[in-house]
Amino acid sequence: MQTHSPSSALPAPFDQPVNTSGQAFAALRPPDIKHKLDRICDICLAAQRNGYDDLTRKEIQARYELLYGCRIDASSVSSSVNNLIIGKRLERAPVRCCAVTGNEVEPVRVPYTQARLVG
Repeated sequence: MQTHSPSSALPAPFDQPVNTSGQAFAALRPPDIKHKLDRICDICLAAQRNGYDDLTRKEIQARYELLYGCRIDASSVSSSVNNLIIGKRLERAPVRCCAVTGNEVEPVRVPYTQARLVG
């Protein structure tokens, strides 16, 4: 005769909180991470060359999916943008209305000195 304790009745995933973002990030190889960061930086640089001052994270996500034909989740865009800001490849711009969501958000841009050097 088997008895079950209440704690053993729960499936394993519910025993501890799951960090899916951390797991997804850990599954990426360093070249994949760099490739995604480069793509996002290139999207921002191309937008500035075409007359846009900056892009929101949702605008970056939309352009990424359009250009590369693959889905990228909002948390990946956000974490990549944050890493690019830390690395000084992107900088925060003044708050404005997002063209995708209509919300007031803080967009990002390639620093003007870097954009001039690359362009």
